[in-house]
Amino acid sequence: KQWYQRRVAITAGEIENENLDVAKCNIFDKEDLKQHVEKADVVMSCLGFALAWSEPVPQFREISMNLSEVMKEFGKRRVIFMHSWYTNTDSWSNASFIMRNVFLRLVIGQVLAGMRLSEQFLETTDHLDYTCVLPAGLSNEPVTEKPFTVNDDGQSIVPGCPSMINRADVARYMLDVIEDESSYRKIRAIAVDGPVSK
Repeated sequence: KQWYQRRVAITAGEIENENLDVAKCNIFDKEDLKQHVEKADVVMSCLGFALAWSEPVPQFREISMNLSEVMKEFGKRRVIFMHSWYTNTDSWSNASFIMRNVFLRLVIGQVLAGMRLSEQFLETTDHLDYTCVLPAGLSNEPVTEKPFTVNDDGQSIVPGCPSMINRADVARYMLDVIEDESSYRKIRAIAVDGPVSK
């Protein structure tokens, strides 16, 4: 099935595809958001925000709450978010000392905490078929056909798998699970099998 995709963006880039409708939208304005969600079969969010140092990045939870309210109004259920490995701090013990105490704790810790607040909010809803897709570090290589390994046991990583994944493969996974009911209401870490180009 070919999906008609609507990219709702704060800043629309120069993207041309006959199946892609690029629109500008203030995602923090529920009234603005409504005109786009009303036309959607599926909502996907791959948005990211600037690093914060003293408190969890609030925008991830705010987006989740806005989408939840607007989707409920229009009877829409399917939403897919891209977050990251290590949103659950219980998984940090799997990282190396430097990774855990420098990168996770000091550099991106508040981004991960903001994502985790979003996930915890989604778990309280009863009207959304959400999937939070948690990839590892992202690279810019072309899409592959490598199989995915997934983990939704709450650890927010995929032990024993490469800690890099191509952005294009993350998009492939997100599209693949649109109608996969086994992914509904799951916080799912993903990885590709085998080495990944960096």
